[in-house]
Amino acid sequence: MKTQSLKVVGFVAAMLFASSAFAGENTRLGTYLARADIQQPASAPQCSDPKAQLIEAADKAGVKLNVEQIVTASSEDVNFVGTSIQGFEQVPATDLPKGVDAGFVYLDAPRSGIPAGFYRLNAHADEKDIQKGTYQGTVGLIGADGKEVTRLAATMETSSLSVPNPLPYARTRLETRIGTHNPERQDIIIIIIHCPNGTTIIIVIW
Repeated sequence: MKTQSLKVVGFVAAMLFASSAFAGENTRLGTYLARADIQQPASAPQCSDPKAQLIEAADKAGVKLNVEQIVTASSEDVNFVGTSIQGFEQVPATDLPKGVDAGFVYLDAPRSGIPAGFYRLNAHADEKDIQKGTYQGTVGLIGADGKEVTRLAATMETSSLSVPNPLPYARTRLETRIGTHNPERQDIIIIIIHCPNGTTIIIVIW
């Protein structure tokens, strides 16, 4: 298993600030996205129907997706397709120590060192770290064989330790941006999972 450096957590935490990407959410990424050279989401050029392929792969893996909102993004070196997983809406932050499936994606980013493929995003945080506010966690990329290919550093932002009733909105939303933020101009992939359960998950892949 390959582990991405935890320096990503510090990097993400340092650049967080309030954003209005989704109504009722404060994911705090606007300034960083403005500083980075951002590629706007676009259809992955190597897939004739990337959304259909994502749904087919999820069906084979027995994963139920929120298919109402599937996002795609691409650059010269990156292809990404993804959405959230049904049921994460009812998972409280206090379940994160057990590991919880939050998203399902296709990732092809050779320079990241992660093999191209379909992955479940399994979110985790230590029990001692979970709180209202911002804290560190990880997200494991689980392949079709059920094995974890890599574990990525993540930043969690929790506004409620229990699932709000009623939910502030119906389903978990996933968004992504591709940008560059280093001298080598290497692509950076930012994945944000906004969930009405009270927790937002921010992942940076480079």
